[in-house]
Amino acid sequence: MYGKYSQDYIEDVLIRFAYHSTGIEGNTLSLNDTRMILRYGRLPSEQGHSLHEVYEVENHRQTFDYVFQEAKEQQPFSPLLVRNIHRLLTDHILADGGQYKSVQNYILGTDFQTTEPFEVPVKIQEWCDNLNQSFQQARTFDEKLTALIKSHIEFERIHPFSDGNGRVGRMLINYGLILEQAPLLVIERNYRDQYVQFETNQDVKGLVHYTKEKLINEQERMDNFYQTAAKQKQFEKEQWKKIDNGETELPKDFFGNDN
Repeated sequence: MYGKYSQDYIEDVLIRFAYHSTGIEGNTLSLNDTRMILRYGRLPSEQGHSLHEVYEVENHRQTFDYVFQEAKEQQPFSPLLVRNIHRLLTDHILADGGQYKSVQNYILGTDFQTTEPFEVPVKIQEWCDNLNQSFQQARTFDEKLTALIKSHIEFERIHPFSDGNGRVGRMLINYGLILEQAPLLVIERNYRDQYVQFETNQDVKGLVHYTKEKLINEQERMDNFYQTAAKQKQFEKEQWKKIDNGETELPKDFFGNDN
């Protein structure tokens, strides 16, 4: 376990997050397909899914490993962190994974212009500096959460990569939550229209309210997984103690010795 994150919870939220985050961008894999890919390394049995969709899901595994390791080391937000998350999420998908956009891009359904390519490196450095400063100055978790959501909306308006900006942005929210050992945010795919509306209108308050409601339920889920893992760990510890005290014996051939 890492802090209050049990391994089972990490696997559980990985599957749900990958399913919903890719689904917001149009991925058609089902929740069960996503589970089979991430937990068992098996491709979906249904026909009609592209390799692109499979990699979109599969890439979340290595990205989770990366962000949890970075958070364990308490690494601040940085351009390198942002680019690495993009590189890992777009592995086998984009030719320019981990690189900032080289041509102007747009957010479908909006009428504002994203940051010009030549401005992106400076804008992302400023974005990281401002978010790190907000985290340092925040006195409560609510203040940090508000800073995360505000920065998320700003990140999507910068749109620093040719593709995958939404997936990266949502992963960055969760990186901030992992730094606080808080439950992770899973924005559901059927909430996409309202979520996009929050971003388009720069409605920080509305998205924060939604996020808080989601985190209440997620906290209970995370706690249940943690308590189950803690009980199992204690049980196994007691079993080894009984073996050490001679109250019980190891199973025959436990060490692979036939004698």
